[in-house]
Amino acid sequence: AQGARSPIRGCRCSSGPPTVARRVMAVLLRGAAAMALVGQAAAMFFELKPGTEEECFKWVPEAGMRCVGSYEADGPAEGIEVRIVGPENRELWKSTVSSGHIHPIDSHSQGDTYALCFKSTISENQMISFDARWGHEHELDLVEGTEGTHLKHFVTQNHTDQMKDSVMKLYGKVLDITEQQEFAITREAVHRETAESTNTRVMWWTIVEAIFLVGLAVVQVYILRSYFEVKSII
Repeated sequence: AQGARSPIRGCRCSSGPPTVARRVMAVLLRGAAAMALVGQAAAMFFELKPGTEEECFKWVPEAGMRCVGSYEADGPAEGIEVRIVGPENRELWKSTVSSGHIHPIDSHSQGDTYALCFKSTISENQMISFDARWGHEHELDLVEGTEGTHLKHFVTQNHTDQMKDSVMKLYGKVLDITEQQEFAITREAVHRETAESTNTRVMWWTIVEAIFLVGLAVVQVYILRSYFEVKSII
């Protein structure tokens, strides 16, 4: 994932030291880079495993750019440490909340490197999703909220829960339709078997009837011929 370009114009992004999880992420990052050619989104997700080094994502933004975004941890239990590291490895912001908004960070000099790092504080695997963007203030879709300035659009767990409910309802309807189709297929199979059995009986009845008619015709011919026989008396 090193050397991957950020989707924000004028900003280069690279990751920290390679880990097992990062090698798995390589394919996802390539896909994200391809999507970056279409839009300005910089959102991605990855699996954060316990007992590993920090998962860091680095940017080299232009001077005057601002970093904003959101993040969220999801798993059997949530526990992460999120921080932003600036030039000279200075810690600019840190949070231990499992989900929230990234504190806005401004880039003051050209060529400075900034990193967004995630570290697990529990013994369970977690799925981390985040949306971090660097850009000039007029390029970012920002809103003022109780937690400060943040991106206007970000998919949270509430959105995914609503989507999950909709999917479950749709899944239930699909199951109902499947059951109705199975019932209709079963009825069609029973009716087809009945029709085939009836057709077989009709065929055999027709054969028996044809044999009977042929035999009856032979008997009639024999009787009629007996009337015209010439009998001689010796």
